[in-house]
Amino acid sequence: MPPSHTSSSSSLHPCKHSPSATLDLLILLLVLFSAAFLLSSYFSYLFHSLSLLSSHLSSQDLSSIPPASYLLAFAVFFAATIAFLDLCCGPRSRKCRNPKCKGLKKAMEFDLQIQTEDCVRSGSGGSKEIDRLPWKGGSEGNPDYECLRAELRRMAPVNGRAVLLFRSRCGCPVAKLQGWGPKRGRRHKK
Repeated sequence: MPPSHTSSSSSLHPCKHSPSATLDLLILLLVLFSAAFLLSSYFSYLFHSLSLLSSHLSSQDLSSIPPASYLLAFAVFFAATIAFLDLCCGPRSRKCRNPKCKGLKKAMEFDLQIQTEDCVRSGSGGSKEIDRLPWKGGSEGNPDYECLRAELRRMAPVNGRAVLLFRSRCGCPVAKLQGWGPKRGRRHKK
């Protein structure tokens, strides 16, 4: 085959046909049609019930209630539903008790911080907040995490530390593992 023929055939079919994609598309269409059928039958039942209810109410003398009150009741119910969904599923529901919590949706599960000697001494970079965190595993001497602490010690700079922060779903740190780097004294110049 000449090269021009293969390039024209590849431009006609840019991606390969996958049988699972066809099956996924078929399932999607079936789900959409069944959802449309269920919704249409639900709404027809709802409209039929409302028409029976309105014919029953119109036979009685309830003409003193204006139709605007029905719209107001629907608007209040709709606003209450939206407020409830916002509280349950909105960004406020993802926040923890920390006042500085940002309530992230998909925060990382852990974070590695390498802190130099100057950073540890000055307290910058949140090292004071890190010092207040509890140890992962309950205490510093927990043997379950000794292998991980050994790796952190290898990563840590001289007179510094490597801290592995475990985070909750909202992004706030909840526990730590730390490994201190090798200690070297300062050389004084004469």
